[in-house]
Amino acid sequence: MGNVSFTSRLRAAVDDICADESLSLIECASGSLYSPVYRGSKYVWTRVMDTDGLLVAKRRIHEGEGAATTHEECLTLGVIIQSEDATSQTKPNPIGKAALGHIPNGIWARTKDNGRTRIDRFLVLFLLPKGAARNRVAKFETARRNVQNAADMMPDAVAIKLPRGASQTAIRDKIIKIARPFLRGRGRPKGS
Repeated sequence: MGNVSFTSRLRAAVDDICADESLSLIECASGSLYSPVYRGSKYVWTRVMDTDGLLVAKRRIHEGEGAATTHEECLTLGVIIQSEDATSQTKPNPIGKAALGHIPNGIWARTKDNGRTRIDRFLVLFLLPKGAARNRVAKFETARRNVQNAADMMPDAVAIKLPRGASQTAIRDKIIKIARPFLRGRGRPKGS
């Protein structure tokens, strides 16, 4: 029951972040991620995974080498939020999520206007609620180790431990601390 409560507070925290107009997020229809695959002589959409939260924004590319353009170009950046507790009991689960960048046709999100947008760069943010019941300590340690290993192996993944009883505000603040620099600020955030 504690995991359900943490998940509901996490979803409410993500909703709060999505409502923050200063981030200028792209409105996504769901937390599902897709990729086109070649099947039966054509490309078709397939669902890669469902997330516990998805933050997507455009980030301007500033002038550098090459000719100046007449319009503004942007990268689409995404923060993929995963609450890792019950689903991280095996190594392949978090490693697979952290390795999304290796899918050759890219990762796409469905937008509210019923279109799709490709996420050019993303950060997988693993949230691990700690403070397991006495009979679940061993399972929590397995999940913690697997999530940390995945975050250490993949350059676009960060693992964060939070108290299982963390408030919606505390969860939101922790996510914003990592997500804002990636989506709007300077450079790529470091794990904490």
